[in-house]
Amino acid sequence: MNTISRLLCEYRKLCNLTQQNLVTELSHFSNDLKALNTVTLSRWETETTSPSLNKKKSLLNFFAAKECLNDGVCHDIVRDRYENLYEPLSGVFTRNYQYLIGNLPEPKTGEHIIHPLKDFTQKLEHIEHIIDIEIATNSTDYYSLTPKIMAEWCDHSSSFCMVCERKKQHLGHFVMLKIKNSVAREIAHYKRSEFSLTEDDFCDVDENGTYYVHALYGRNPKIAAILNVKAYLHLFEHMDTTDNVMIFSTRTDGVLLTKDYGIKVIANGEDEQYGFDWHGMLSPVEDILFSDTVLKLVF
Repeated sequence: MNTISRLLCEYRKLCNLTQQNLVTELSHFSNDLKALNTVTLSRWETETTSPSLNKKKSLLNFFAAKECLNDGVCHDIVRDRYENLYEPLSGVFTRNYQYLIGNLPEPKTGEHIIHPLKDFTQKLEHIEHIIDIEIATNSTDYYSLTPKIMAEWCDHSSSFCMVCERKKQHLGHFVMLKIKNSVAREIAHYKRSEFSLTEDDFCDVDENGTYYVHALYGRNPKIAAILNVKAYLHLFEHMDTTDNVMIFSTRTDGVLLTKDYGIKVIANGEDEQYGFDWHGMLSPVEDILFSDTVLKLVF
């Protein structure tokens, strides 16, 4: 059975619903499902037909709203999809974004390893690499974060900070910080600097907030895909306490990289001091997890 069929059957079984019961719930949940009837639902459950992309998105949002993706069989069904995202996502990155990501060749010997930064013995060396890369890819003199502050950010209990390395060589990183929703909106609208975060701006692990993607780099599409899959899994596992995902970018190609991945530009402008165009992006976490690209690849 495909993912949607399994979820429909498991949810009905879990809640002891008839097909008509579920049709009623779904039709009240979303306009995309307003015209649903038991005949169509039966065809989806038996894989005779498949819902459209928009209907799949509505169904997954329904299951998320009902909290049945937080644990149990439905959770495991969807988690498995993200665990199988690496190969197709790597292919998309190679075909569409190679000129933006880069395509440095993989060595024939040695394997890359993913490390959580907060527990990594070489944390400070890799933080220096992260800062060097951010300085090189941002407007001159704009990036002002110090290694000490980044280390403090990465050590926060709710932060998602990963590095990919091979034989102590820095291959990529993903730095995502959980901050208060109001703070994320201020940064997205450039009403305060992304470098001004203090301890009070961060959320605890179980506190609802926004994950702010501060830094992301992969030396080739494969490394970028590995790190993105880790981030998708983290967001999925913390979906019940994550409201939004936010990106603040000083690069126009940063907007191109996020196209079709669910995040929307909510504000933009030109920095008066440094002269760069900035883009504030923010969307509900469900829009990221159930974006068109992800649905096409693994759902």
